[in-house]
Amino acid sequence: MMLDLKTEYKRCCEQIKAYEPSEAKEIVFMVFNELLGVTKNDLIASKSIYKEQLSGMDDIIKRVNTFEPIQYILGKTWFNEHEIFVNENVLIPRPETEELVQKAISLSPKSVLDLGTGSGCIAISTALGIKHAKVFAIDISENALDIAKKNNENLKANVNIQKADILNFESPFGKRKFDLILSNPPYVKENEMPEMRSNVLNFEPHLALFVSNNDPLIFYKKIAEIGQAFLEDKGHVLVEINSYLGQETCDVFTNAGYSKVELIQDFFEKDRMVLAKK
Repeated sequence: MMLDLKTEYKRCCEQIKAYEPSEAKEIVFMVFNELLGVTKNDLIASKSIYKEQLSGMDDIIKRVNTFEPIQYILGKTWFNEHEIFVNENVLIPRPETEELVQKAISLSPKSVLDLGTGSGCIAISTALGIKHAKVFAIDISENALDIAKKNNENLKANVNIQKADILNFESPFGKRKFDLILSNPPYVKENEMPEMRSNVLNFEPHLALFVSNNDPLIFYKKIAEIGQAFLEDKGHVLVEINSYLGQETCDVFTNAGYSKVELIQDFFEKDRMVLAKK
């Protein structure tokens, strides 16, 4: 049985009630693109598809209406123009984090350490963007490491990925030092949970998101300490931050003895990164 593509697209968009219409359209397009290879030009043109090609669409819509992220449903997303595998054990990469990678690449380091790599998107994109760099990454979660290693292999990034804990750090790379230490650590305070959307709060891993209200900068304090021990002279730490705690995060690195600390805004003009020079 043949169906009209535009009609089916509109029908599926209307069935998604969990999101605003504009978001529903983007979600349905992502699914159509994945299942059918549909482009936006195909939606403009008059085109027919086989009903069987959309056999799993109703189930996907049901899952989307529970706020399950479409990236988890499809098992993948795009980051820095690379297809990245994701599941419920890793955060879904955000566009703001692409800016962190671009900043890292602009520093042109020869050696990089990514702390708390998750899906591996930061380490892998940095490695692919700086062909001469040796890139290393750690995470405490075995399940996250499985995803990072899968992405590393799929994209042939040659990142050295090992298990380690930021808060109780023992380097799995011996006494090696690095030109750049990167991290997008947990930084959302527990009292910010009411501000989170259901698709994030109910599905993405809390281990990678939240920190205690009592010590929200705990990871940055440890990263500053790790940097002093494992950075080359004049090396840098580059971290993504909670936009509400920009100056406080800068103070962590200043108090830890870094010679130059810079607060950097993202394309939304929010405080989003701190760059600290040893």
